[in-house]
Amino acid sequence: MLAVRSVTKRYGSRVTALDNVSFEVDAGQVMAVIGANGAGKTTLIKCIVGLVRFEGEVVVGGIGVSRDGRGVRRLIGYMPQDPAFHSDLSVRETALFYADLKSAPPQRARELVETVGLAAHEEKKVGELSGGMRQRLALAVTLLANPPLLVLDEPASGLDISARLELRQLVQDQRKEGKSILLSTHWLEDVPHVADSALVLNEGKTVFLGPATELAGAAAPSSRLFLRLNGKGPEAAPIIESLANGAVEDTGDWLVVSCPASRKAQIVEALVGAGIGILDFRVEEAPVDSAILQLQKSKGGRP
Repeated sequence: MLAVRSVTKRYGSRVTALDNVSFEVDAGQVMAVIGANGAGKTTLIKCIVGLVRFEGEVVVGGIGVSRDGRGVRRLIGYMPQDPAFHSDLSVRETALFYADLKSAPPQRARELVETVGLAAHEEKKVGELSGGMRQRLALAVTLLANPPLLVLDEPASGLDISARLELRQLVQDQRKEGKSILLSTHWLEDVPHVADSALVLNEGKTVFLGPATELAGAAAPSSRLFLRLNGKGPEAAPIIESLANGAVEDTGDWLVVSCPASRKAQIVEALVGAGIGILDFRVEEAPVDSAILQLQKSKGGRP
């Protein structure tokens, strides 16, 4: 459905935003594009939807972007990272407005507002929505014309854990309908749950391209888990150490645990199962660039 072949994008003679990037996404497949700020994710998406000129080739549904950009955009549902809506329109009015622009029936607009969980807020003005609600509305608008390829730029931005889980399900539902999906994200721990394959960019270069499950093992994104256990630290430490594969620091009031991101829930579950009450906790996720550095080390800097 999507073929990106040797795409390079330069800004002037000094800045190379993308350097010879190639990959393919088949029908019904989901690819995640990961990278820190400035890695080239958004530039790649702009090349795919034909918003900037580039070297190389992008083909969507057999149509070359450079040859027929308008024809390609008919096949793509594009959700930008910061969607621009009229703040004085309601959710319902916005969905109907874009349905009219995309020649979609009004009923589909109403259905999609419900699908993304905004039915209870349909009369609320867009300017009053939280960032997460705006992302949901943007997703509904993206799906209006029922495009075969979805291109989502940081769709989880501004979403809480519950909304991220809902987003995972929405992505899975679209895949079951046969849609191809390209999404950029900095939530590495979400990738194995939503994507079949992953592309990791660093300074415009490909540092990983392969199965999403392989990325999860290679990058090993880490977290710091802060646990307040009301003096139960000595009892909890052996349980945590058996799961964390990382350092456990006792600061007095808090235990600070360095662990793989995928182990956070297991540690909390094990403590509760052992009868150790958790008075409070918080999580600090490792920045994506740290995980990419770990990935480069594990792969010797090669994709």
